Amino acid sequence: MDMAQEISSDDALADRFENFDFDSALHSERDPLRALHWAAQFREYANQQLALVVAEARESGATWSQIGDALGVSHQAAMKRFKQTA
Repeated sequence: MDMAQEISSDDALADRFENFDFDSALHSERDPLRALHWAAQFREYANQQLALVVAEARESGATWSQIGDALGVSHQAAMKRFKQTA
């Protein structure tokens, strides 16, 4: 089973991340391509979650300045990245 089939939903990816247990006895060498694939999937999941939370914040009345502050970026950067999704 390849990694894309193994992690088929946001819940599955979140569960995998939350329950990650690295046993160095079983994994003496890390497969960098598998790790890269997993990291890319996690990045996509995190980006989706950010967009959802920004949209929720906007719906609850948060300003772009407040959202930018929470993200550690300027209000312009927050607006440029998330305006179409919020």
